[in-house]
Amino acid sequence: MKRTVQRILIVCAAVIMLAGCSNGPDKYELRDQGVELFLKSDYAAALEKFDAALEASKGQVSDLQFDILKYSAECRLHLGDYEGAKASYEALMELDGDDAEAKAQYEGLLAEMDAIDVCRKTKAMIEAGNYEDATEILEDYASLDGSISGRTAWFDRAVCAEYMQKYGEAADLFGQYLEKYPDDDAARKEYEFCRTRSQ
Repeated sequence: MKRTVQRILIVCAAVIMLAGCSNGPDKYELRDQGVELFLKSDYAAALEKFDAALEASKGQVSDLQFDILKYSAECRLHLGDYEGAKASYEALMELDGDDAEAKAQYEGLLAEMDAIDVCRKTKAMIEAGNYEDATEILEDYASLDGSISGRTAWFDRAVCAEYMQKYGEAADLFGQYLEKYPDDDAARKEYEFCRTRSQ
């Protein structure tokens, strides 16, 4: 992972140095366009704008650059590029390491990236039919606190209970999940199935 961080920093430096040789678009305008796309949930297009804004920043380490890097990391997270998001947060922590508050925030984000990685590994266990071991791991991460990892772990824990034919437990877990995420059609379908089976 350290090599990935170093590569990101080297690529950013190279891109910024090359950008200094040309008169490109305004970095503020590109950043604003990226934010507009981000707010519309068009993360791929937003990421392109943020990358272009970084190129146009011409090596200036400023609040604007940190802001752009943070948005870029968020775009990668939403696009499912967890390794890229994690590497971006590590690069930000390295660049902004003197700020204790920022460092604590980045450490929290990196912990979330690690938790997401654990959830991805338990998915493979579930697919292999290893429900009990997956459940044991997921119990430590399952939460309805609004985090991606907590939501994923809660849902997958309910799925494991369903697959182990613990329909009452599964219905209870899916029911609590739906209180927090009522628009999840897949969870509602599983809840109704488990509820009828547990009666």
